[in-house]
Amino acid sequence: MTKKLMLADGSMLMIAIIWGATFPMVKGAVENFPVFSFLAVRFAIASVALLVLTWRSLRTIPRKWVVWGLVTGLMNFAGFALQTSGLQSIAPGRAAFITGLYGALVPLMLAFIGRGKITRVMWAAIALSVTGLMFLFWRDLTFSFSPGDGLVMLSAVAFAAQIVMVGLFPRELDPKPMATLQALACFGAAAVFALVTDRPLPALPADTLGAALFTGILATALALAVQTWAQRHTPTTHAALILCTEPVWGAIAGVTMFGEVFTPLAVIGCALMLLSMAAPDLAGILRSLRLRRAEPANIGVPAR
Repeated sequence: MTKKLMLADGSMLMIAIIWGATFPMVKGAVENFPVFSFLAVRFAIASVALLVLTWRSLRTIPRKWVVWGLVTGLMNFAGFALQTSGLQSIAPGRAAFITGLYGALVPLMLAFIGRGKITRVMWAAIALSVTGLMFLFWRDLTFSFSPGDGLVMLSAVAFAAQIVMVGLFPRELDPKPMATLQALACFGAAAVFALVTDRPLPALPADTLGAALFTGILATALALAVQTWAQRHTPTTHAALILCTEPVWGAIAGVTMFGEVFTPLAVIGCALMLLSMAAPDLAGILRSLRLRRAEPANIGVPAR
């Protein structure tokens, strides 16, 4: 493992921890404040932070990839909008595990666009996800599925698409403008929705501003910059494997900050979902390792 790969993986893990910590923070921020107004403030802060660092390099990116970056940002916005709306009615740890389904969805999307194949491992991951969700939603002998759960499930689809689109960004181009373009697209979309749905615009409470600063600077500006850079030095499926630890950190934050309680069945469901998120990526990594170990044998060197 090269130093750049280790740094990329460590950076992605840091982002997963930050994202997990934001679940209870965002839930508290939007309990008494409109979702789109909060997202507009969050992405305005992120856009300013990224523009300060990258405004010069924006002029170097080809127009084709400017459009690609903006569309990727709109996909990211869809994920955040759906997730934040769902958080208004469901617990943060629960939302974190549902969101984490993007770990299993990324390989499926890559296969759909011809960048991979749908294998038996992927079908097994889907089965584990469905089973895990049933355990997670099962409470007091009844199946409890709310509209908030559905919104967060849709956000997982949007986040998976965003990860795939970032992975398709050319490696020879400077990654910094890509992060800025995504943040600007998120801000623009959130501002439009806020102006339409949140009028008159509400006053910004201090705790909501604090959450917007944390999520805007660390969970958005830093995360987009790190993700775009790190995915140039680690495979997309490898990145998804690391990012799928986000639900664990989200659950820990939910228990710590909100006193969230997971039933034994929910814990089993979370474990199955975590396994489903990791299974396709683990299978791909193990397959690559086997191929690498087999290569020396082809030139007469014994493989360990």
